[in-house]
Amino acid sequence: MPNEPLVRRSPPALAPRLQLRGLAQGLTAGLICVLSLALGACASTQGVEVQRETTQTFPATTLVQVLQQPPTQPFVRIAVLNAQAPAGTPLAQLLAQVQAKAAALGANAIVVQNLSQKVGGTLEYSPSGGQFSTTPSEIAPRLRAEAIRLAE
Repeated sequence: MPNEPLVRRSPPALAPRLQLRGLAQGLTAGLICVLSLALGACASTQGVEVQRETTQTFPATTLVQVLQQPPTQPFVRIAVLNAQAPAGTPLAQLLAQVQAKAAALGANAIVVQNLSQKVGGTLEYSPSGGQFSTTPSEIAPRLRAEAIRLAE
């Protein structure tokens, strides 16, 4: 038997393991895809829409001033940012998202317009009790901001 070639044989259980591993990888990739689509849908309802005003790029900043009117000093318009969130979302939360997007674009200030609106609120009459009931209205936050870079 010394002249017989050595032949390695795979254990019979190895092939099903490889098939299961491939199936698990496929399921994991599919789950990641579905989750990213779902999260992307959530982000789009509360995302910040960017309309570039210049092709010039700037390094990201860490501090973004919030202004209510354009400054008197020279500046460069980088982009117009539009953001909205579901009713009941704090305006400060939406403003923070707009500031973060402006900072990523290299803006050091934003000129903000608050376009939020009241939604909901009803007055209902209950004929059985003869009383009225109300549900309070909520604010649906919406901001429009101009991301700018102040001249240094």
